[in-house]
Amino acid sequence: MALPNEDQFSEEKFMVGDNSETMYNPEPKLGEAFETMDSENYKYFETIYGKGVLLVEMNRLDKRNAFNPEFIYELCNIWDYIENESHIKVGVLKSKSEEFFSAGADLEKLIPLLTRKKKPESEIERKVIEENLLKKFYRKNQIYKKPIIGVSSGHCLAGGFELLLSCDFRIISSDSKIGFPETKLGLIPAGGGMSRIIKATTRSRALEILINSSELDVYKLLNDGLVNEVCSRKDLIGVLTSYLDKISNSETNSTEMIIQNVDKFNELSLQDSFSLEEELLNELSNEE
Repeated sequence: MALPNEDQFSEEKFMVGDNSETMYNPEPKLGEAFETMDSENYKYFETIYGKGVLLVEMNRLDKRNAFNPEFIYELCNIWDYIENESHIKVGVLKSKSEEFFSAGADLEKLIPLLTRKKKPESEIERKVIEENLLKKFYRKNQIYKKPIIGVSSGHCLAGGFELLLSCDFRIISSDSKIGFPETKLGLIPAGGGMSRIIKATTRSRALEILINSSELDVYKLLNDGLVNEVCSRKDLIGVLTSYLDKISNSETNSTEMIIQNVDKFNELSLQDSFSLEEELLNELSNEE
């Protein structure tokens, strides 16, 4: 895929309302930065950049974006790129198809590796196992500072649902088929699914979601706080651009500070939370 250009950012991809002046167009002066992330090196992802936004589209459509080792390796590299490149303020993860976000782990290519029924046969397979890249893939390996927006429609199951949950903001279509069917295969949602679901909702609701679910009520997920928005497919891009505006119109230091520290507050008493927010404000003031 060639470096981003103005044609790639059509009105169908990024536009706020009907005002073309707010479209997310790429900045030519940043062209050199793309040389550090050559999209032609990615087999299963397409990337488009414009005005601080990196759009990442999963493109293993013949397998419904199921994760094989190479898919995992590539997305891990993309996570690093977003986190480390100063010109990127926010990442967007979505599928090239509106019919599915992801079907989760590839039962033929990945599961046998993870269960040690198959030995690694390539360097990438070896790295996935020895470096535990699934932990990074699901963004469990560190505290990230750059926000990621996940946009999903159609099927979003098992590890695919966990990948969506790894995003900071989650926007889904009202016709989404979403859930965790892993227990039917003798597995559990261990890609962050159990932890993120249990921390977000009640015990009984968590059990309902985690045990053999495949068509969860999307509006209950909205009520649980597990997704930010539920809308029709045709409105997904409009809702997405409102979140991009929200982030793009905020100061980077403030946004990143909140992203990095928001989970800490759940572990603190109310008084300690008050102290932490004051410390963070002082830190921001000193940076200025």
